[in-house]
Amino acid sequence: MNFDAMFLKISHDLRKMGDGREISNCFSGCSTDTQRVSFVMGLEAVKACFQEHLHLAKQEISAPCKSENLCASHCVEGDNYHKKKLIRKSISSYNHSILVGEGEALALAYANRSAVFYDMADWLHSLRDIQLAFDHGYPRHLEHKLRERQGNCLLELGYIGQSFTSFSLQKVVDIALKLKQIKNKQKKSKKLGVEENASMSTVKSIEQEIIKKRRSAPDLHHAKNPLLPSASVSVELMETADRGRCLVATEDLQIGATIIVEKAHASILLEEFKESHCYHCLHWTPGPVPCHQCSQVGFCTTLCRDESWASYHQYECGLLDLLYRCTRDVNTGQHGLLALRTILKAGRQKMSVEQAKSAASRSSAGTLFDSADYGAVYSLVGNTAQRSEADLFRRTIMAVYLTSFIQQGEGKEPDVEMATALLHLLQSYPCNAHEISHLAVPLPSEPCSQSQLLQLQQVRPCEVGAAIMPVVSLMNHSCNPNVVHVSYGDVMVVRVIRRILQGEEIFDNYGYHYATHDKRERQLKLGQQYFFRCYCQPCIKDWPLYGDTPKLDKKSDISDALAKDINDFKRLVCYYPDGPAKLEESVRLFTGYLDNIESDRSIRLPVQEFIKVQEVLKHCFALSATLSPHLLV
Repeated sequence: MNFDAMFLKISHDLRKMGDGREISNCFSGCSTDTQRVSFVMGLEAVKACFQEHLHLAKQEISAPCKSENLCASHCVEGDNYHKKKLIRKSISSYNHSILVGEGEALALAYANRSAVFYDMADWLHSLRDIQLAFDHGYPRHLEHKLRERQGNCLLELGYIGQSFTSFSLQKVVDIALKLKQIKNKQKKSKKLGVEENASMSTVKSIEQEIIKKRRSAPDLHHAKNPLLPSASVSVELMETADRGRCLVATEDLQIGATIIVEKAHASILLEEFKESHCYHCLHWTPGPVPCHQCSQVGFCTTLCRDESWASYHQYECGLLDLLYRCTRDVNTGQHGLLALRTILKAGRQKMSVEQAKSAASRSSAGTLFDSADYGAVYSLVGNTAQRSEADLFRRTIMAVYLTSFIQQGEGKEPDVEMATALLHLLQSYPCNAHEISHLAVPLPSEPCSQSQLLQLQQVRPCEVGAAIMPVVSLMNHSCNPNVVHVSYGDVMVVRVIRRILQGEEIFDNYGYHYATHDKRERQLKLGQQYFFRCYCQPCIKDWPLYGDTPKLDKKSDISDALAKDINDFKRLVCYYPDGPAKLEESVRLFTGYLDNIESDRSIRLPVQEFIKVQEVLKHCFALSATLSPHLLV
């Protein structure tokens, strides 16, 4: 039963009892979230519905999560695909095998997956899987097979001395031949730039190298703001009577400047990506490692797995399939999971309303506003006064249900403080949570290799998760924003796309842009979700949609050159995972166009060319961030 069905049953039962009006009157009299939670927890119809659902859920949870037989079955399937050179399918089968694996079958699955990565020339993932196979008890009588593969991976990566050690640990290999290969590698090793003193003998050391190869977020264009650590000193937090808290430039900001780099306070991965992306950091991973206990999540590294367990996964382990199913709801949806994740990360000591309010009071202008602080999250507005009684009642039911679900093994009443904290976030997150999107490339046809040639038209944005970014949430909306944000896993980077003068406000866009949505639609949607009326320049002056926006004068030098350069950009070839060649050159080129248009006093915005260049520049920034290959064909 999902939450929609459960809520309908509760509503029906309340009406059936004939006390719906009385309950509505009593609920509307609640003035705090704590009162709302306590009232709902006292309703017999709610208790009965929850008990029935939790009883059924408990029976489902009792099913074993790991299975050596199932692991072996998926592994055989992977072996068959591998023999047929169906690389993608073999990797998928081995991934399924590893997620449910235990015992010797798990070690064999890691070893077999390492062979596929080896065939793909993915030396680091092959090496990591080999070490995981050893760590999970790979049979000693088969060890020679892996030692030679391990040595070859180390040799390809330039770890000459360590490769020789691997070759020496098994008896079958032709040491004389390997010594010749090693000498040839030694001649080229200086070009590889490999530090021989770096150890590659543990899973964690190999994974550190995997992380280094990943696209990492750029540095801030200036030093960090000590009061706003996720932002540069070019940005400060201010508070005004009419706009509330907002971000303002402390100096002139040029197009392209990186002004915010923020790690998510909490994030969730959408259910359909749980086998292709890291459950913890949201990065794409070709070969996930499993949770020690459940088979419902995968991680890009054991480092992410251990961090996740220590922070929040220990509380939700084994429950995720049910949580995904039960929180499917048009009103709360993924916000329910994200709110729960935030609370589990915060821990019980930070849940009390008094402590949260105290922490939030320290997150005002002129004080430290740190993304890692729960108080920064708690301080984000929830628009409680603007919400209808029906909306608040539904969110309260969700908060109490999630609390009951996560505490069901404790045999006691739901924790009021936890449910209250969840209710607060369930009101805040529709206005403050952010989508995590990566550019997705289509999976290659079989056989595949690590490198893949693509046309830019094949690359598409794809939502993979959601996150709470307290600093990014401080930006107010404009239908003509001056910044854009892109995601590097669960790290959000904000870059300037219009000149911002000292003292001007920094504006994000909440999904409704003047070029693609008319004024009536923008005002309606912003009012419904965010509870405000927009008074930006496009709204005041009623700027036209893109198709009706004027073009630059045909005689303009900018217009002719721009058309050619945009067409050249569209013809760029994109290599996965490196992205298109000349990307930095493209960024400089289109940044220059925007500068020239804004500097030309004879050009009055809006014009189509400016919108076009902004979109191309946004695409350039997104191409420099995370690329995720999956089934977008």
